[in-house]
Parts: sequence; C-alpha cells; structure tokens
Amino acid sequence: MKKQHFILLGLTPLVFSVQSATLVNVNDVNITSLLNPSTARGAIPEYSFTEQNHAQLQGKEWVRHQQRYRGIPVYGQSVVSLKDQHGVVQPIAGKVVQGIGQDISSMLPFINKEQAIALAKASQQAVQSATMPARTDAESADLMIVMDDQNTAKLVYRVSYVTVEGITPSRPITFVDAKDGRILDRWDGIAFRQAEGPGGNQKSGRYYFGNNTKFGSFEVNDSCQMDSPNVVTYDMNSSQWGGRIHQFTCPVNTTRSANGAYAPMNDAQYFGQRVFDMYREWLNSRPIRQKLTMRVHYGNNYGNAFWDGQQMTFGDGGSYMYPLATWDVIAHEVSHGYTEQNSNLEYRGMSGGMNESFSDVAAAALSYFIHGSFNWKMGEHVMKHSEAMRFFINPSDDGASIGHISQYYNGIDVHNSSGIFNKAFYHLATSQEWDIKKAFLVYATANKLFWQPRSTFQQGADGVCQAAAQLGYETQSVMNAFQQVGITVQECGGSLPTPDPTPNPPTPSDETALVLNQQIMIQGRYGENLRYVLNNAPSQGYVNIETMGGQGDIDVFIAIDRQPTQNDYDCASQNEGNFESCLFLDFPASRYHVLIVSKSDFSDVGLMISGDYQQQPPTPQPEDHCAYVPEWSPYYTYYYGEIVQSNGYMFTALQASTGVDPFAYSGEWQYLQPCQ
Repeated sequence: MKKQHFILLGLTPLVFSVQSATLVNVNDVNITSLLNPSTARGAIPEYSFTEQNHAQLQGKEWVRHQQRYRGIPVYGQSVVSLKDQHGVVQPIAGKVVQGIGQDISSMLPFINKEQAIALAKASQQAVQSATMPARTDAESADLMIVMDDQNTAKLVYRVSYVTVEGITPSRPITFVDAKDGRILDRWDGIAFRQAEGPGGNQKSGRYYFGNNTKFGSFEVNDSCQMDSPNVVTYDMNSSQWGGRIHQFTCPVNTTRSANGAYAPMNDAQYFGQRVFDMYREWLNSRPIRQKLTMRVHYGNNYGNAFWDGQQMTFGDGGSYMYPLATWDVIAHEVSHGYTEQNSNLEYRGMSGGMNESFSDVAAAALSYFIHGSFNWKMGEHVMKHSEAMRFFINPSDDGASIGHISQYYNGIDVHNSSGIFNKAFYHLATSQEWDIKKAFLVYATANKLFWQPRSTFQQGADGVCQAAAQLGYETQSVMNAFQQVGITVQECGGSLPTPDPTPNPPTPSDETALVLNQQIMIQGRYGENLRYVLNNAPSQGYVNIETMGGQGDIDVFIAIDRQPTQNDYDCASQNEGNFESCLFLDFPASRYHVLIVSKSDFSDVGLMISGDYQQQPPTPQPEDHCAYVPEWSPYYTYYYGEIVQSNGYMFTALQASTGVDPFAYSGEWQYLQPCQ
C-alpha cells in the first residue's frame, strides 16, 4: 500500500482533503519525521507526538507516543514505535487523528479549570440528589481533545476527584466541554476489588515475616516507621480521611490484628514491596511512578479495597470477608495504578473488564513470582464462607462471571466481564513452552504499549498478540488462547517493520569541513540536521565550539573522532536560542564532529571552532540564558512547549496550564537549566 504523506508535518503537501477529524492507521501515513525530533521548542507545531513511556525487554526498546494537537493531548490516541541502535524510531502500531482543526477552530477554552471542576461537582451532586456538597480530595482538571461517538473532536477538561459518601468512596471522571461547560461524559473511575486474597488470616494460616523465614523481613525506616524507599503504609484507624504512617517498637510489629487477620499492615508493607520487585525484575519498570502508598484499616466493617488514582486503600472486611490487605489484593490494586499510568483503560464496558482482568493476572503473576505456582483461584483464602472470589479456568463457577465473548452484554459489571481475559490468560500461560511469567510479560507489554483507554476485547486481544510478536514469542498460542473465549485475533504484526525509507547512520560525506578560528554563517529549516567536522584539531590547549547570533533555535552535539547523534555525543549544548558552546581542554583528538539540530527555522547564525595550543582557555563570560525568555505569569495560559523563567530558572511547559507555578509544580513543567 502506498503511504499518504501525513499532513501533521506542515512541511509536506496535502494529498487528500479532510472534512473533519478522521482516524487513520499509522501504517497508512508517514509520521517518522514527527516521532524523531526529541523536543519541540519555539513555535508549537500543529501536530506533534511526545514520548509517554518506554518498554525495554530482551535488548529492544519500544516507545509509546502521545498524539498532541497544538500542544494539547488527544485523549486515547497514541502510537507505538521501535527504537533502533541509532536512536531512530519507526512507528509500528496505533492510529492517529487528522483534521482536528476542522472541528475545533480555536484551542482557547472559554472556562478555566476551577469552573470545570465546579461544573463536574454540580452535575454529580444533581445525579446523586445530594442535599449538601460532599468532601472532595485529589481534584484535577486537564485540558485535552477527545473524539465523541460521532468522531467529532471536542476540546474538553477531564475532571477527576475523590469523594466519600458514608464510607463508600467514589472517583467521578467527567468530560466537561471547555467551550460551553456541557457535561459530555461521566463514569466512576475508582478501581474496586470485590474480593480479598490469601494473607495472614485464620483461613490461610499465619504468615511470619522475618529473617530465616519463608518470606523474609519487610523494610522500615530508621525510626521504625513503615516507610521504605518504595512503600509507605498508613494506619487509617477505621477512618476515611487522614491516617498516619504506622510506627512501632523495633524489631517486631504485632499491631494490629483485625477480623481474623493477624497484622494486615505487615502484609501491606511486605507484599507491596514484592509487587514492586516483580515489576522491576520482570519488566524493568516500576509498577507506578510514585511510591506505593498503602492505607490499611479503612472505615468500619468495610469489605472492599480500591485504587483512587494516587494510593491503595484496604478495608478490614466484615462477616463475609477477612481484611483485604492480602497479597493478591495488593497486587491487584497496585496494578490498577500500572494500568492507569500506561494504557489508562476506562473503568467501564469492555475496557473496564480488561482493566480488572489485568489486575487479576498481576495477582497470579505475584503468586508465581513468590511461590512458583498459582492454583487459578482468586481470593481462595479471603472469602470466609465460599471457595474463592473468582476462577480463571471456569469463570462462571462464581455464579456471575462470564468466560466467552458471546455472554457479554452492555452494563455487565466489569468484575464479571473480566472472566473473558482471565480465561484467555489461563489458556495462554498453560500452552506448550509458555508459563505465567511469559504470559504476564505479554499482557503487561500490551498494557504499556498497545491498549488504549477505550479498547474493546477485540482490540485488547490484538494488542496482546502484537506484544507477543514484538517480544519475539510465537503468536499461534496467543491466537488459540483468545479463540477459546470467542475472540479471533485480527491484527498481530508478526514481523518487525521495514523502515520507509530505511534510516542509515550518518556517513562522513554528509559533513562540511571547518577551519580552526574561522567563523562561518549557517541557516536551515525546522527539523533539518547539519553536520560539520574539524580535521587536524589541537590535541593540547583548548578547543571551543560555539554558535551565536541570528534568529531561531538550534542545539549542538559534539563527538570526538566519530559522528554524533542526539543520543551519542561527548558534549551537548541545548540552550534556548542560538547561543551554544562546548569547551574541551587538552583533549587528545584528531577530529571534532559537529551536529546542528534545528528546533525551528534559523538563519544568520555564526558557527566557529576556536582554539590554540596554549594551556589557558579564554576566560568564560557569564551568560544570562534567560535574557530573552519571558517571566512566568499566573494570569497567562501556557501551552505545551512554551519556555518561561521563574525564580532564576528556565522551564518548558509539558501541558496547557494557567496559574501553575513552574517552580513549585514539576508535574506540569519541566526544568531546563538555571538562567546563569
């Protein structure tokens, strides 16, 4: 198939007209040039892609790229690329949205974040017919673009907050139209666990954590607080808010038993670390970006556990369940965090069933990681009066779950529809030459790279097969496993992509020779790379490579006796504008190779390599890198890629924001460098 030249570049001619926003398969367009620029400074391009996360397994590196339009993320739209040894990425899967500008003429919202949050709360209160506002926490409103059911692009705020009614928590996710304030969509995003897993209770038997025991000890800080580098455990003491880090008299913690469990906070601290260890050892990845926060002894007789987007919370159960801070529930809830920070599967419909299933699968993986086996029953020891909570082999054994796509219906509880992907996982993990670890790696890689927020079961199965192919595993077993639950894999991608055109490492013929102490003037277009070389360089004294003056923005990369790339260099200068410099002292080099990377169109820029054989370099003059950078203002809306200075430091915006001080909130801003 002949690929269309994707109009995202703004540099290639439009070869077909777009009447409104349209989804296009990444294999039908050419976006390689958009994926390879490492940063975007100066003028914000109309379309761009930013690296969302990485997966590094078996000597390969994959990247998920978030699509953006004028710096604003497009919800649920990302592509996956494979990075080669030169740092060049080639797209291999995903879809992109074209024609957004046909639906949204201006990216300026007519309401701000605070108004969007207030509208979302008001609509939720109206739905619940509440007489008084409930307390809320963890409020956020992110500006983004979403495709509605008619494939029309909308500028929206994605509003999220946590609230509690009685002892039952809720996390409404609301799409608020950023133009007129209408509520476009809403669902509850809190990830509940309806059952508990085995852990130290009267049914499973007593565990003992300590040296020379089966499990080993758990880690605390020097003050005997349950606060280690990766896990912190709070005692909620039967409350819904607050709590404090549990502290005890070392070396033995016996506080506190509850509802037939011997010490749930010990379970939380120990198994939280083991979940972290599993993800790190098997996937070379953290389960979530932040420290695992475990809140134990939540509420009174609360028979549930949940992930609220920031932390894991565990109740003490009741007459039907033991306390929920047990190994499989912990793995389950932490893995909801992994899902949210990777594919962000919506917690409803088919995507919600996949979300729940992945957390069950992670619990099975933790059992295999710790015990070397799993009996394919979820919550076997946590339920007081029943055999188990869920079953992998025959999901319907719990009386509610389904194990075949033909049994799915709109509105089914996500815990019950999870049986489809659970059963497929069982068939895959028990296939010849497969095991639980290998099957989990495939599911987790699909979650990190290929699943999207609104993936269907079909798309989810395709993603698992694509992950297996990328990891170099045979894919027939994946197809067979999903065929057992009524899903026929349609897209697997069993071979690696052939780049179009094939990228080649730079060759010496690309370079222009420079003369020591003689300045030349250079110019170029956005996205263009220029190469230069200084032969017979001084091996004593100093060599200073610098650019100065002119218009635009460039970065400079220097390598000794080899050609540099943006990932392989001996010195890099990446200031805002064209004033770049790299200094070498008494360096035994024969050639200095220079790579100029254009971050925008540039012209009238001076390039010079100066040096002599004296031992003293020129006295460096202090430079104010922020001389032409505007000061951050709380009254201005900043979009992705804009550069500001604040408190003597330079920052670039990672997303659109208003009133968010870059010096205080690193989540929405990225630090670049000091001004001097």
